[in-house]
Amino acid sequence: MRKRFGNTFTGILLILFAVALVLWKLDVWNLPLALAGVSTWGLFLAIIMIFAIINNIVELNWGGIFFPIAILCIIFDEALGITQLTPWVVLIVALLLTVAFENLFPKHGGHHHKGFDITVNSDDVKYNHCAEVSTVDSDEQSGYIMYMERFGSATRYVRSKNLSTSDLQCSFGSLSVFFDDVAVPSGTVHINARVSFGELCIYIPRSWKLENKVSVALGDCEDDNRYAPDDQDPVVCVIDGNVSFGNLQITRI
Repeated sequence: MRKRFGNTFTGILLILFAVALVLWKLDVWNLPLALAGVSTWGLFLAIIMIFAIINNIVELNWGGIFFPIAILCIIFDEALGITQLTPWVVLIVALLLTVAFENLFPKHGGHHHKGFDITVNSDDVKYNHCAEVSTVDSDEQSGYIMYMERFGSATRYVRSKNLSTSDLQCSFGSLSVFFDDVAVPSGTVHINARVSFGELCIYIPRSWKLENKVSVALGDCEDDNRYAPDDQDPVVCVIDGNVSFGNLQITRI
């Protein structure tokens, strides 16, 4: 529901911006004084930043909110009277606010380790330490697994006999997750992927039927499209979430 509302609102806003741009170029409508000194490319970039902010507000993706705001401050620094703060101060502030809000308002925090068959140990996780923040939550009874990586890189191997839902979050780092050794008794697995200024690689069995519902704002979502069903009832893998200023790579193995 939130995603549909965000897409509808963004679509209407872009239409209004397009109409305003045509009227401006035809001298039917004059720009407000605060925008008069901004170049056409600056206005175009500002529209993209507003588009990104709206999409990320819907998903509460903090990095995708604060950094576009910082870029807007840089574009309109003279009109706002903040030239002494641009560009580096506002960018550093955006980074600090992103980290702070991700710690204060984590997307998921109600799951705890249960042990069971979803394992995360020295054999299943490979780290590249760089003062990163890594979080792992799992609950085998509900079939839930969550990996979060910030300011670092890691490779995760999921081991589960009852997988149903997975939350993957990557900010300012890289995260690779392998789902090739799991069982999905329900026949459907939901993966929520949230990428902000990072790279997330998801590896799934090529026999799984993929439904890609990821929304992308100033980022990229790639799928190798190597679907090879091996039975009449394949596992359905639904991947949703959002990518902003980052990359999501879905690979079948």
